[in-house]
Amino acid sequence: MARRLELLAWARESGAWIIEDDYASEFRYGGRPLASLQGLDEAGRVIYVGTLNKALFPGLRLGYAVLPHPLVRNFVAARYLIDRQPSSLCQSVAAAFMEEGHFAAHIRRMREVYRRQRDTLVAALRRRLGDHLSVEPPDQGMHLVAYTRRGLSDVKIERAARDHGVTVRAMSRHYIEAPAQSALMLGFSGYPQQTIAPAVARLARAIAADCVPD
Repeated sequence: MARRLELLAWARESGAWIIEDDYASEFRYGGRPLASLQGLDEAGRVIYVGTLNKALFPGLRLGYAVLPHPLVRNFVAARYLIDRQPSSLCQSVAAAFMEEGHFAAHIRRMREVYRRQRDTLVAALRRRLGDHLSVEPPDQGMHLVAYTRRGLSDVKIERAARDHGVTVRAMSRHYIEAPAQSALMLGFSGYPQQTIAPAVARLARAIAADCVPD
């Protein structure tokens, strides 16, 4: 909270805008929900953006922005010039879905589904790859980060995993100034629970065959 208030103070004093993409806030698995910057903002410096693609399904193609009042006219004009708007029918159906309480029920149900998938992935990684990866369950979101041990290369693991039909993302590529850390990003929300342990087994075989020095 202190860091969030500090960031808001900086935006207010410097006349900057903060763009807040808080897509994972609906999927928090432990503790109280974190207050959004937009909800704390008293100076109108936060542009809060989101999408229903992850909360419902990608084909819906609906996003939204909660704007400070002075920006509304400019954003409406820019949206009109880009491509007008998504399907009015989809917007109406999504609005009715929310007004009737189905969206909140869907989020509660999926939060429990994702929690079980997260826990299954963490348990499988610790059981099969505890000597090679350090992993902690995230409090929210749809993926986790596992840090490699013993000097293993995340880029090499990514390549070997792909050859074994498993998708992981090497995190070391995303560092610019700070010293790069070798870690893997693994998603858990998009996979049925029963497929997770077999995928981790394939990942373990890939690491053992191609990444661990003899």
